[in-house]
Amino acid sequence: LGRHEDALRILYCDLQSLELALEYCDARYAREQALMEQEMKMRRNSANSLYREEMDQNNNIRRRNRDCAYLPLVRVALESDPDSDRGTAAAIQVLALRSGFIDRSAALRLLPHNVPVSAVARPFLIPALVDCESQVRRLTLASSLLRAKYVELKRALTDAQIKSQSSLHAVPALRSLNLGDVIQSSKPFKARPSHSASSTFPDVTIQKHFFRRHLVVQAKVTNSALSLDGRTLGDVAFVVAESSDEAILPTQQVPLKTLPPKSTGSAWCVLAASPQRLDGTAILTCELRYTVLSIDTTTGAPLSFGGAAATTGIGRTYVEELQDIEVRHAEFEL
Repeated sequence: LGRHEDALRILYCDLQSLELALEYCDARYAREQALMEQEMKMRRNSANSLYREEMDQNNNIRRRNRDCAYLPLVRVALESDPDSDRGTAAAIQVLALRSGFIDRSAALRLLPHNVPVSAVARPFLIPALVDCESQVRRLTLASSLLRAKYVELKRALTDAQIKSQSSLHAVPALRSLNLGDVIQSSKPFKARPSHSASSTFPDVTIQKHFFRRHLVVQAKVTNSALSLDGRTLGDVAFVVAESSDEAILPTQQVPLKTLPPKSTGSAWCVLAASPQRLDGTAILTCELRYTVLSIDTTTGAPLSFGGAAATTGIGRTYVEELQDIEVRHAEFEL
């Protein structure tokens, strides 16, 4: 019925048994813990996100309204015992016996202001401080282990993403375009900046893949610049900024989301091509865009594995102008 203080008055005042009152609080605490575990289990098993959200809201309301199981006994001892000194001693005893399960700050606020610190230091405050310090150490260790696991999983995901973009027929975004069979592929050649490059400029190798109605440019990028000091590149994109002939126009980019240090991955640019309309040679003005991600000084891992777009304010973005690429009509023929 929720009349816990009335029940505790009977046990503590009428029956004069602090032990029975504590057993009552223990039973209530066990019921509340079982109810919370059942609610969490129902939430995990629920496939309906709206139902989970509603359940979370209801649980939060219940938690706010749910009193600590042992605080009513502290109040009863302090307010209902005709002998105030005995009531205060009983309240401090409850704090000492159940210090790991009681709301400590709320319990201390219930104690009379004239209670000396020495009365609660040895039975309650010192054990509470030791327990809190131990819990901080445990949580710090758990946080470090979880962070290491997180970094490991993110690196594995990054490696899988790089592998999925490594070859022409492996890229999901290119497969969905139904490009058809490759007519031919050019020999790879090293891309060079058209002006003086920044110190973070990575190694870039270009290869052109010709299809009946498309040109696919593969930029193989290696994160090897010494000035990066082991930092990760994010949102690495090869961009055709301009074409001199309307017969070849850029339509889609497939950037590299993340490129760790000393790793090599491919960024792609797809251009719609009408070879029959191409007169002579088309000149493509190209750029390499990337962001140097900031790193966690503790783990050496990037602060954002999702690329620069995932988190604003992280890293610095570069746009490197590359030497123009020439595309000839004959390259679309066997």
